[in-house]
Parts: sequence; C-alpha cells; structure tokens
Amino acid sequence: MTSRSTVRQRGSHTLMAEPQEFTQSTRLREETEAPFGKLRTNFAWPALFAGATIATYFGATSLAAESLGMREAADGTLSGLGIDLGALGTIGFLWRRDIAARDSRLRRISAGARLAALSVRLPKGGTAVRLSDLRTKTAAVGGKRLVIVCAQEAAMMASFEAAAEMIRRLEDAELLVVPLLINPAKTGVPTIEPPTAEIEGLVPALVAPPLGLNAWLDVFGDELGTALGQDPRACERGFTLILKKNGRVGTRRLGLPDWGALADDVAARASAGLDTTNI
Repeated sequence: MTSRSTVRQRGSHTLMAEPQEFTQSTRLREETEAPFGKLRTNFAWPALFAGATIATYFGATSLAAESLGMREAADGTLSGLGIDLGALGTIGFLWRRDIAARDSRLRRISAGARLAALSVRLPKGGTAVRLSDLRTKTAAVGGKRLVIVCAQEAAMMASFEAAAEMIRRLEDAELLVVPLLINPAKTGVPTIEPPTAEIEGLVPALVAPPLGLNAWLDVFGDELGTALGQDPRACERGFTLILKKNGRVGTRRLGLPDWGALADDVAARASAGLDTTNI
C-alpha cells in the first residue's frame, strides 16, 4: 500500500473520477427515500411529455396549414398552440427537476456509503475500524464525532497546537480527528499523505490516522477539487468535514476547525439537557 495518493485531474480542476454506475443497494435505498420518484421519472412524465409533443405537433401543422391557405382559419389555433408549447416546456422542466433530484439523492447515498466504508486506526489500542463503526449505535467502539481535516503541514500544525491547549474539553466532546495532509506537488497536482509523527504527537489521544489512502482519495478527491474550484488557496486554508455521531455530515467548510466552538457547542447542549447523540 502506498503512503501517498495523488488527486486525479480533469481539465483545469482537480476532481475525483465519479463512478458512472450506482450499486443496486444504492438505487434501492434511493427508491425507499422517494417511493414515487421512479414512477414519475420513468412513466408519468414521459407519458405527459409525449402527449404534449403530439398536441404541439398537430397545433403547429394546423397553424401552418391555415397560414398557407390550405384550410379555413379557426378560432383559437394560435392560442391553443401557445398552451401546448407552455405545457410542453412545463412538463419538460418538471421532468428534468425530478431527474436532477434523483441523481442528487443517488450521489448523496453513494458518497455516504463510501464514506462509511473508510478505515482509520484508533488512537487507543491501534485498532483498525471503519467509520461506520464509530456511529452511536455501535457501542463496542462508542459514538464519536469525526472531524476530518485536510490541510498543508504548516496549517495543520498550527491548528493541532491550538487543539492541544484544550485537549480535555475535546475529549469530553467525544471528538476523533482524522488528519489528511495535503502536499502541493511541483506538478500542480496535490497529493494526500498520512499525518507526520509530529502532528500525531500534538494530540495523540484524538488523532485517528487514515488507513488505505487510495480509498480516502476516492471520497475526498472531489471535496478537494470543489474547494480548489472555489478558492485556489484552498490547499493553504484547508477544509473541514465533520460527521455527527449518527454518521451524517454535520459541517462541510473551507478552513480549519474552530476547536473551541466545537467543544462549547457540545457542552452547552449537554448542560441544557438537549440531545447530544445526533450532533
């Protein structure tokens, strides 16, 4: 297994090569989330669009025949064609919106499944676990809030030095940190590397190094590409992804974590008697 993975590049942006096909389980889960979505996109909208197309065709040919004097003019031909065209455009818009929503759900579910399958090495005991094992329902590991930090070494060091000053508060907040070190290669294509021993040593009780960097790259290559598309200095600024205890994405932001705010939020909710298992 290599210790360095290179982010693949497409055009002028650094992007992950997204899979062209979704798994059957992903599609089945999408159908459970939107049970009537397939019925609309595969049957209802195509039938309505075909009907509107046929009506538009006859309306257009009738107007053309009347304009050429091949048949007597009838009242409402032009307005009828306008209504048919409006219906055609509206149905097409709604159909396309349904398809976009379906694709968005499929991408979200697929990304969540790939994210859950990633592995880390726990700071205590060095056990290798999947991110799905860190969810609240897996009591053997104990629910953890995962903070995934991607940044260059200097920025990562500064952020972890700040975290070291409040290590006890972060442990009480049940945080687990996965550092992904960005190395801007001379070719212009950044690489992702595991954290250095120096970085791990700053907060050893919190750091869970990533295992299988190629798998991490497949998931976070597009995150890095999106960040670079928004800000060319994203590698310098870094970006953060926070997963709730239930495994859902809680925060996705450009920049490094605000450790104090993370600890204070959990402490404030706990002191107020609010739920802290799903944040």
